[in-house]
Amino acid sequence: MPSAYIYMEHPGTAEVLTLGKLTLHHNKPGEFVYSPSAIDARVWVPDPIRYPLSDQVFTITRNQGVPGFIDDAMPDGWGERLLQRMQRDPVSRFDLLVGSPNSDRVGNLMTGRDKAPPVGVGQKPLSRLTGLDRFIDICDVVYDNDIGDEDVKALGVRDQRSSVGGARPKRTFSGDRKLILAKPHDRYDPYELAPVEHACMTFAAKKGMRVAKTSLYHDKKGTTLLVERFDRRYVDGVFRRVPFLSGLTLLDTEWTVADLTARSYARLADEMYRRKVPDADRRELYLRMAYNVLTGNTDDHPRNHAIIFIDGGWRLSPMYDVLPILDEGRARYMSMSVGIDGVKVTRSNLLSQHLHFALTKDEAEGILDQVAGWADELREYYGCFFKGKALEAAREAVSAEGLLSG
Repeated sequence: MPSAYIYMEHPGTAEVLTLGKLTLHHNKPGEFVYSPSAIDARVWVPDPIRYPLSDQVFTITRNQGVPGFIDDAMPDGWGERLLQRMQRDPVSRFDLLVGSPNSDRVGNLMTGRDKAPPVGVGQKPLSRLTGLDRFIDICDVVYDNDIGDEDVKALGVRDQRSSVGGARPKRTFSGDRKLILAKPHDRYDPYELAPVEHACMTFAAKKGMRVAKTSLYHDKKGTTLLVERFDRRYVDGVFRRVPFLSGLTLLDTEWTVADLTARSYARLADEMYRRKVPDADRRELYLRMAYNVLTGNTDDHPRNHAIIFIDGGWRLSPMYDVLPILDEGRARYMSMSVGIDGVKVTRSNLLSQHLHFALTKDEAEGILDQVAGWADELREYYGCFFKGKALEAAREAVSAEGLLSG
């Protein structure tokens, strides 16, 4: 019965404390308990709705025994791939839980085998952006071979295996009072996707949406997207951790289970309401849903949404991972339900649950009309960043039809 201790940087005091202990069993539910010291101190906890602070033993049947709020801090697909290459053996959930560096985990949680947090846990400095070229050069090794000692050192594998963001290559670097997530070109991508994502993000920012800041880095191998991480804040010379809950955790579902009843924008808005997220943020979630339809981002899923705890309350995080699915044309179906008729993209379906987003029907209609009116401008805007077949495919994905009819 392997167990790991869960450490937390307190969002108020910045103290790193032991939040609890997670025990994983082979082919059985996991068990999570809060530490007696956390209970005695009545500390702030990430998910008091599903895991209220108490002395009970929580039994976890989903996520292979890991509570959602802890699963958010575990390695993604890329981090798992790196760990697999290093170990050269099958990687268990426990390996992923304790075998990744705390310095790069998403949010304010960390893990370890010691009951008390080691001094300086999670504070190891991250590489500067000057190492980006070497990282880009070494990425192909991960696809083709086991990682040798020289590659481990060059790639910094032991220090970086848990950045947010799916199965694509990525690594966090330290910039000027900020942390930058670098997402190089994936050799299996048929198009250069970095400029497409950058264009989607910067266009949304132009239209007043709150988005993660992005920029582009060009080298001989292609284009790398640089994204400023919003789960860290630079305070008095150190990076403070910002609590983070993904949409997947809010919806209390699993990544491997495509439950469209659970994967719903309206349900996500409801969970935001339960956590006292301001109504303005729920309205912005509706705007983002409409924008994903406009761009053709039909792979938008619960892990592409999150809330963060700042200034004493939960807020919708800046938007991230907005990327149209190229070569499929306009959005006809989304990967999350957009209304009472499920994933089908029609105006009536998009309007059907407007109250969940703190919107009147007239307000919701106004948002759909507004976003639909951006179509020609977005197609033109794309031309500032990329060209050729990628431009043609991205422009074909832009469509106002589902926002205006049906």
